[in-house]
Amino acid sequence: MADPTIVAAKHRRSKQGTAIRHVLFGVLAIAIAAGSAIAVADDRPLRIGLATSISNQAAEIAAKEAKAQGLDIQLIEFNDWNTPNRAVAERELEANLFQHVAFLEFTISQKGYALIPVGVAFSTPFGLYSKKYKSLQELPDNARIAISSDAVNTGRALLLLRQAGLIELKPGADHRAKLEDIAAYRKPLKLVQLEGPQIARSLEEVDAAATYPIFAKLAGLDPAVGLVFENDPIYAFQFVTRPELKDDERLKRFIAIYRHSDAVKAKLRELYGTLVSFPG
Repeated sequence: MADPTIVAAKHRRSKQGTAIRHVLFGVLAIAIAAGSAIAVADDRPLRIGLATSISNQAAEIAAKEAKAQGLDIQLIEFNDWNTPNRAVAERELEANLFQHVAFLEFTISQKGYALIPVGVAFSTPFGLYSKKYKSLQELPDNARIAISSDAVNTGRALLLLRQAGLIELKPGADHRAKLEDIAAYRKPLKLVQLEGPQIARSLEEVDAAATYPIFAKLAGLDPAVGLVFENDPIYAFQFVTRPELKDDERLKRFIAIYRHSDAVKAKLRELYGTLVSFPG
């Protein structure tokens, strides 16, 4: 008859071995599941947010080229300028492409988002357009000039008017300038603040308007013909993401595809003519 002490010991070892195997199998199952989750995460498309714009046609071309190179890009278009940043900040998207640094700075100051620019896409100028006059010299005293009412484009419009020699700004005034920063008018003017999309329609009623080429085109003007233009690099359109994704290889690859694609550049030139540029 077997020694009961030995039998008990063997039984304990058997139970311990079974328990250890169960633990190991459990750990292995968790590891496999985690590995599968990582694989799924890696296989998900890179999600890029856009705001409604004709320039999105260029992003679609870049996405097709990326797909051909094995990089899956999902473009999500929004009809406002607020959601794309919120979506990236809240990890619903990996990046967005619709804004310049001045707008990003303003948004961060208002919302506190942790977002950074990681690559320039393209740049278009800002101009002073008129349906009534062909030069700055023709503008009459007390000319009515329309500018956007939002803080970002107010600052840009004031810098443009200073460049045109129509106003002086207080020392230190930059892209964040406000109406209160006007130090003097070199020519009597009446500034009319409107919502950005209303600028195109206003050109029938005002003497000139500080706006984007696309709005001038909507108003029936040649966007390449304005009274004066500026193209400060701070207003170049940027890819924006969260700090932890600044070195994400998929994002870096897509930015490189967008920036170096001849088809993307050709589309942007088709849309914006000679006004578009591609800052380094």
